[in-house]
Amino acid sequence: MSAFALVVVLGTACSAPGEDTSSAEVPRALPSVLPSPSQRPQEERAVDAYLGMMRALVDASLDGADDHPDLERFADGQALQLTRDMLAGHNAVATGEPVLTPQATEVDLKQDPPRVVVEDCVDETDWVMEGYESTAAEERSTRLFVATVTEQDGEWKVGELWLGEINAC
Repeated sequence: MSAFALVVVLGTACSAPGEDTSSAEVPRALPSVLPSPSQRPQEERAVDAYLGMMRALVDASLDGADDHPDLERFADGQALQLTRDMLAGHNAVATGEPVLTPQATEVDLKQDPPRVVVEDCVDETDWVMEGYESTAAEERSTRLFVATVTEQDGEWKVGELWLGEINAC
C-alpha cells in the first residue's frame, strides 16, 4: 500500500480479464496547467473542475504543504474540507503522481444548481508519500473517487467528494 493509503489514494480503467477495453476511457495525466473557464460544454467544465482540484491536491502533496490556494478555486464545502484534511498533518513530501480516468456518469443541467457526478478509478501506485513503501507495479493501488460538481455563478466546483475502498474499482 502506498503513501496516502491511510487517508487518500488517487486510475487506470478497471476491467475484467478478457473484457474488450478498446472503447474504454484513456487514462488522463493531471494537467500541468490548471483549467480556466471557457465556452466548452458544461459536462467538460465540470470534469475540468475535478481535475483542477486534483492538480491542486497533488501539487500540495509534492511540496509537503497542508493546503493549496487553488483548492478553493475548484472545491468548496465538504470536498474542500476533505482535501485539506488529506493534506493536514503529514509533514512529508510525496513523489510521483496518480493516474486519473474521470468520467461524467450523471449529468443534470436542469437542476438548480446544475450538477454533474464524476467518477474516477484513481491509480495511486506511483504517488508515494515519503517514508512509505511503493506498491509493486503488478499490485496496482486504486480507489474510486466520486465527486459531485455543481455550477455556481458560472463556475463549476466540486462540492462533495467520496472515496471508495482501496482496490475496489
